[in-house]
Amino acid sequence: MAETAVAEQPGGADPLRFHKHYSDRTHGACPYAGGSSFMERVSEAVASGMGTVGFLLVSSGVIVAWVLTNHVVHFLSNSWHGLLNGTGFDPAPFILLNLVFSAVAFYTGALVIIAQKAQTRTDKANEEAAGKHRDELAQMQTDLLQRNTELTEQIHTIAAKLNTLTEEVHAVTCRHRASEESAERSG
Repeated sequence: MAETAVAEQPGGADPLRFHKHYSDRTHGACPYAGGSSFMERVSEAVASGMGTVGFLLVSSGVIVAWVLTNHVVHFLSNSWHGLLNGTGFDPAPFILLNLVFSAVAFYTGALVIIAQKAQTRTDKANEEAAGKHRDELAQMQTDLLQRNTELTEQIHTIAAKLNTLTEEVHAVTCRHRASEESAERSG
C-alpha cells in the first residue's frame, strides 16, 4: 500500500529514499548508516571492552605483575644506591617518571571511556523521560481542548435556550402590556 502511495507522488520519487540504508540490516544490527566495516565493528568492540572497570582491574594486575617480575628489586636497589650516592632515585632518562605518566594516561583514557558510556546512558534515559513528558503534555492539551470544546458547545446550547426564554418572556410581557393599554383606552 505504501509503495502505491509512493508511485502516485509527483515525480514518483520516494521522499524517504535517502534514509532506507538505516533500515538495511544486512551488516547486522548496526546503528550507523549502511552498516559498519569489519574494522569499525572491531574498534567498537575494543572501545566497549576498554570502558569497563573489569578492564582497569585486569590491566592493573598485568602492570603490577610485569613491574614486579621485571626489575623491581633491581630498580629499588639502584634507586637506594642513587639516593645514597647523590645521583637521584630516577636517573636520566627518567624511566620511573615516564612510567607514572604512561599509567596516568592509561587510567585517564579508560576512565573517560567509562564516563562517556555512563553519560550516554544518562542522556538516553533523559531523552526517553522527556519524550514521555512531551507525550503526556500533548495528551493533556488534547484533553483540555476537548473539554473546552464541550464546554463551548454547552455554553452555546445554554445561550440559545436563554435567548428563546428571553423572547418568550418578552412576548408574554408585551402581550400583557398591550392588553393593559387597550383596557385603559377602553375604560
